[in-house]
Amino acid sequence: MQQVVLITGASRRVGLHMAKRFHQDGYRVLAQYRTKTEGVEELHALGIMTVQANFDSKEHIFAFIKDCKHYCESIRAIIHNASSFSPTEVDLEAAAEQYQQFFMVHMMAPYLINEALRDRLKGDNNDPADIVNITDINVENPTHRFDIYGTTKAGLQNMTLALAKKYAPKIKVNAIAPGPVLFTENHSDEVKQEMMSETPLGREGGAEPVYLAVKSLLTNNFLTGITIPVDGGRRLAKR
Repeated sequence: MQQVVLITGASRRVGLHMAKRFHQDGYRVLAQYRTKTEGVEELHALGIMTVQANFDSKEHIFAFIKDCKHYCESIRAIIHNASSFSPTEVDLEAAAEQYQQFFMVHMMAPYLINEALRDRLKGDNNDPADIVNITDINVENPTHRFDIYGTTKAGLQNMTLALAKKYAPKIKVNAIAPGPVLFTENHSDEVKQEMMSETPLGREGGAEPVYLAVKSLLTNNFLTGITIPVDGGRRLAKR
Protein backbone atom coordinates (compact mmCIF):
# COMPACT_ATOMS: atom_id res chain seq x y z
CA MET A 1 0.00 0.00 0.00
CA GLN A 2 1.31 3.47 -0.91
CA GLN A 3 2.22 5.68 2.02
CA VAL A 4 0.05 8.79 2.37
CA VAL A 5 1.50 12.29 2.69
CA LEU A 6 -1.06 14.93 3.62
CA ILE A 7 -0.13 18.44 2.47
CA THR A 8 -2.16 21.55 3.26
CA GLY A 9 -2.02 24.66 1.08
CA ALA A 10 -1.14 22.63 -2.00
CA SER A 11 -2.81 24.68 -4.73
CA ARG A 12 0.18 26.83 -5.66
CA ARG A 13 3.82 27.75 -5.11
CA VAL A 14 5.74 25.63 -2.56
CA GLY A 15 2.78 23.46 -1.58
CA LEU A 16 2.01 22.59 -5.19
CA HIS A 17 5.64 21.76 -5.84
CA MET A 18 5.84 19.48 -2.80
CA ALA A 19 2.64 17.66 -3.77
CA LYS A 20 3.99 16.91 -7.24
CA ARG A 21 7.43 15.89 -5.96
CA PHE A 22 6.09 13.50 -3.32
CA HIS A 23 3.84 12.02 -6.00
CA GLN A 24 6.91 11.52 -8.22
CA ASP A 25 8.64 9.79 -5.31
CA GLY A 26 5.88 7.20 -5.14
CA TYR A 27 3.82 8.51 -2.23
CA ARG A 28 0.06 8.77 -2.30
CA VAL A 29 -0.58 12.48 -1.80
CA LEU A 30 -3.70 14.01 -0.26
CA ALA A 31 -3.59 17.70 -1.13
CA GLN A 32 -5.74 20.32 0.61
CA TYR A 33 -6.58 23.56 -1.14
CA ARG A 34 -8.78 26.55 -0.33
CA THR A 35 -9.40 28.03 -3.80
CA LYS A 36 -9.39 26.13 -7.07
CA THR A 37 -6.43 27.18 -9.20
CA GLU A 38 -4.56 25.98 -12.27
CA GLY A 39 -2.32 24.18 -9.81
CA VAL A 40 -5.25 22.13 -8.54
CA GLU A 41 -6.03 21.16 -12.12
CA GLU A 42 -2.40 20.05 -12.50
CA LEU A 43 -2.79 17.82 -9.45
CA HIS A 44 -5.99 16.32 -10.84
CA ALA A 45 -4.25 15.58 -14.15
CA LEU A 46 -1.55 13.69 -12.25
CA GLY A 47 -4.14 11.63 -10.40
CA ILE A 48 -3.40 13.29 -7.05
CA MET A 49 -6.33 13.34 -4.65
CA THR A 50 -7.42 16.83 -3.58
CA VAL A 51 -9.76 18.06 -0.86
CA GLN A 52 -11.23 21.56 -0.79
CA ALA A 53 -11.31 23.06 2.69
CA ASN A 54 -11.32 26.48 4.26
CA PHE A 55 -9.66 26.79 7.66
CA ASP A 56 -11.64 29.86 8.70
CA SER A 57 -13.65 28.08 11.42
CA LYS A 58 -13.40 25.03 13.64
CA GLU A 59 -16.46 23.57 11.89
CA HIS A 60 -14.71 23.70 8.52
CA ILE A 61 -11.53 22.27 10.02
CA PHE A 62 -13.42 19.35 11.56
CA ALA A 63 -15.18 18.73 8.23
CA PHE A 64 -11.75 18.50 6.59
CA ILE A 65 -10.58 16.08 9.26
CA LYS A 66 -13.62 13.91 8.58
CA ASP A 67 -12.69 13.82 4.89
CA CYS A 68 -9.11 12.86 5.75
CA LYS A 69 -10.31 9.98 7.93
CA HIS A 70 -12.52 8.79 5.09
CA TYR A 71 -9.65 8.74 2.59
CA CYS A 72 -6.74 7.65 4.82
CA GLU A 73 -6.54 4.72 7.19
CA SER A 74 -2.83 5.37 7.70
CA ILE A 75 -0.76 8.54 7.19
CA ARG A 76 3.02 8.64 6.84
CA ALA A 77 3.40 12.41 7.21
CA ILE A 78 1.44 15.63 7.61
CA ILE A 79 2.95 18.80 6.15
CA HIS A 80 1.32 21.99 7.39
CA ASN A 81 1.98 24.39 4.54
CA ALA A 82 -1.31 26.35 4.42
CA SER A 83 -0.62 30.01 5.09
CA SER A 84 -2.08 33.51 5.03
CA PHE A 85 0.34 36.35 4.33
CA SER A 86 -0.22 40.09 4.18
CA PRO A 87 0.95 43.21 6.02
CA THR A 88 -0.86 44.03 9.24
CA GLU A 89 -3.94 46.19 8.67
CA VAL A 90 -3.73 49.76 9.96
CA ASP A 91 -7.38 49.85 11.04
CA LEU A 92 -7.69 48.05 14.37
CA GLU A 93 -11.04 46.41 13.57
CA ALA A 94 -9.60 45.05 10.32
CA ALA A 95 -6.45 43.93 12.16
CA ALA A 96 -8.57 42.02 14.68
CA GLU A 97 -10.29 40.10 11.86
CA GLN A 98 -6.92 39.49 10.24
CA TYR A 99 -5.51 38.14 13.51
CA GLN A 100 -8.41 35.72 13.81
CA GLN A 101 -7.91 34.50 10.25
CA PHE A 102 -4.16 34.01 10.62
CA PHE A 103 -4.60 32.27 13.98
CA MET A 104 -7.06 29.79 12.49
CA VAL A 105 -4.82 28.94 9.53
CA HIS A 106 -1.42 28.93 11.23
CA MET A 107 -2.30 27.53 14.66
CA MET A 108 -5.83 26.21 15.17
CA ALA A 109 -5.97 24.10 12.00
CA PRO A 110 -2.58 22.40 12.53
CA TYR A 111 -3.38 21.69 16.18
CA LEU A 112 -6.80 20.16 15.54
CA ILE A 113 -5.59 18.17 12.52
CA ASN A 114 -2.65 16.79 14.49
CA GLU A 115 -4.72 15.82 17.50
CA ALA A 116 -7.50 14.25 15.44
CA LEU A 117 -5.23 12.28 13.11
CA ARG A 118 -2.36 11.35 15.43
CA ASP A 119 -3.65 7.81 15.83
CA ARG A 120 -3.42 7.35 12.04
CA LEU A 121 0.15 8.59 11.77
CA LYS A 122 2.39 5.58 11.26
CA GLY A 123 6.02 5.41 10.17
CA ASP A 124 7.98 2.76 8.31
CA ASN A 125 8.36 -0.46 10.27
CA ASN A 126 9.26 0.70 13.79
CA ASP A 127 10.34 4.21 12.77
CA PRO A 128 8.26 7.23 13.80
CA ALA A 129 5.86 9.09 11.53
CA ASP A 130 6.28 12.79 10.79
CA ILE A 131 4.64 16.16 11.17
CA VAL A 132 6.41 19.06 9.44
CA ASN A 133 5.37 22.67 10.00
CA ILE A 134 6.29 25.31 7.43
CA THR A 135 7.07 28.43 9.47
CA ASP A 136 9.21 31.45 8.48
CA ILE A 137 12.62 32.93 9.25
CA ASN A 138 10.77 36.00 10.60
CA VAL A 139 9.88 33.89 13.64
CA GLU A 140 13.37 34.61 14.95
CA ASN A 141 13.68 38.17 13.66
CA PRO A 142 10.17 39.62 13.28
CA THR A 143 9.25 42.45 10.94
CA HIS A 144 6.89 45.00 12.51
CA ARG A 145 4.93 45.51 9.27
CA PHE A 146 4.01 41.79 9.35
CA ASP A 147 3.66 41.40 13.12
CA ILE A 148 0.34 39.51 13.01
CA TYR A 149 1.66 37.09 10.41
CA GLY A 150 4.92 36.68 12.34
CA THR A 151 3.39 36.10 15.75
CA THR A 152 0.98 33.44 14.52
CA LYS A 153 3.81 31.69 12.67
CA ALA A 154 5.78 31.92 15.93
CA GLY A 155 2.88 30.14 17.59
CA LEU A 156 3.26 27.34 15.07
CA GLN A 157 6.96 27.26 15.85
CA ASN A 158 6.21 26.85 19.56
CA MET A 159 3.67 24.15 18.74
CA THR A 160 6.48 22.29 16.97
CA LEU A 161 8.40 22.07 20.25
CA ALA A 162 5.37 21.27 22.40
CA LEU A 163 4.11 18.46 20.18
CA ALA A 164 7.60 17.04 19.61
CA LYS A 165 7.60 16.32 23.34
CA LYS A 166 3.96 15.22 23.48
CA TYR A 167 4.00 12.85 20.50
CA ALA A 168 7.38 11.19 21.02
CA PRO A 169 8.47 8.50 20.38
CA LYS A 170 5.86 7.50 17.77
CA ILE A 171 5.75 10.81 15.87
CA LYS A 172 8.52 13.29 15.06
CA VAL A 173 7.53 16.95 14.86
CA ASN A 174 9.84 19.40 13.09
CA ALA A 175 9.71 22.67 11.18
CA ILE A 176 11.07 24.25 8.02
CA ALA A 177 11.62 28.03 8.07
CA PRO A 178 11.82 29.35 4.51
CA GLY A 179 13.35 32.66 3.54
CA PRO A 180 13.30 34.16 0.03
CA VAL A 181 12.48 31.00 -1.89
CA LEU A 182 9.84 32.31 -4.32
CA PHE A 183 9.14 35.93 -5.15
CA THR A 184 5.59 36.98 -5.99
CA GLU A 185 4.34 39.25 -8.75
CA ASN A 186 3.97 41.97 -6.09
CA HIS A 187 7.73 42.11 -5.51
CA SER A 188 9.29 44.96 -7.48
CA ASP A 189 12.75 44.60 -9.02
CA GLU A 190 14.02 47.00 -6.35
CA VAL A 191 12.63 44.88 -3.52
CA LYS A 192 14.00 41.70 -5.09
CA GLN A 193 17.45 43.24 -5.37
CA GLU A 194 17.34 44.45 -1.77
CA MET A 195 16.36 41.00 -0.51
CA MET A 196 19.07 39.31 -2.54
CA SER A 197 21.66 41.77 -1.23
CA GLU A 198 20.70 40.61 2.28
CA THR A 199 21.01 36.95 1.32
CA PRO A 200 24.56 35.52 1.47
CA LEU A 201 23.87 33.02 -1.32
CA GLY A 202 22.53 35.92 -3.39
CA ARG A 203 19.64 34.36 -5.24
CA GLU A 204 16.03 33.21 -5.07
CA GLY A 205 16.03 29.67 -3.74
CA GLY A 206 12.97 28.19 -5.45
CA ALA A 207 10.59 25.57 -4.07
CA GLU A 208 12.84 22.54 -4.53
CA PRO A 209 15.12 23.31 -1.54
CA VAL A 210 12.05 23.37 0.72
CA TYR A 211 10.94 19.98 -0.59
CA LEU A 212 14.44 18.55 -0.10
CA ALA A 213 14.52 19.81 3.48
CA VAL A 214 11.13 18.25 4.23
CA LYS A 215 12.19 14.97 2.63
CA SER A 216 15.38 14.95 4.71
CA LEU A 217 13.30 15.11 7.89
CA LEU A 218 11.17 12.17 6.78
CA THR A 219 14.24 10.05 6.06
CA ASN A 220 16.08 10.81 9.31
CA ASN A 221 14.53 8.90 12.20
CA PHE A 222 16.52 10.67 14.93
CA LEU A 223 15.43 14.31 14.54
CA THR A 224 12.55 15.91 16.40
CA GLY A 225 11.81 19.40 17.72
CA ILE A 226 14.18 21.10 15.27
CA THR A 227 13.81 23.86 12.70
CA ILE A 228 15.71 23.87 9.42
CA PRO A 229 16.10 27.36 7.90
CA VAL A 230 15.89 27.28 4.11
CA ASP A 231 16.83 30.88 3.42
CA GLY A 232 20.16 31.07 1.63
CA GLY A 233 21.63 32.43 4.86
CA ARG A 234 19.44 35.55 4.87
CA ARG A 235 18.70 35.26 8.60
CA LEU A 236 22.41 35.95 9.23
CA ALA A 237 22.26 39.38 7.65
CA LYS A 238 18.60 40.41 8.06
CA ARG A 239 18.25 43.51 10.20
